[in-house]
Amino acid sequence: MNENIYIAILIAAIATYLCRASGVVFSKKIDIKSNFFIWIEYISMGIIISVITKLIIFPEGILNQTNLASRLITILFLLIIYYITKKNILLSLISSIIFFALINY
Repeated sequence: MNENIYIAILIAAIATYLCRASGVVFSKKIDIKSNFFIWIEYISMGIIISVITKLIIFPEGILNQTNLASRLITILFLLIIYYITKKNILLSLISSIIFFALINY
């Protein structure tokens, strides 16, 4: 029984590192300006946007106790600060967290 667990762990490790190694090998051959790479980038952005939108519109946990207007106003505030500070992600994130805490206090 214990030998089967070790074999399963070994097979899982080989599969994991084989995928990672093949990613490294194939990444050298992919042109970042190619249509395939741009498509992958758009898919990634779409997934991130859909997850964030779900968190804002249908929150769970403690965020559910805030109203939708305060969450949307905070997102608008974040975008304004982001473009005013010439796309400074850290400053816009910290200032929007403080803003969100203040309007929900």
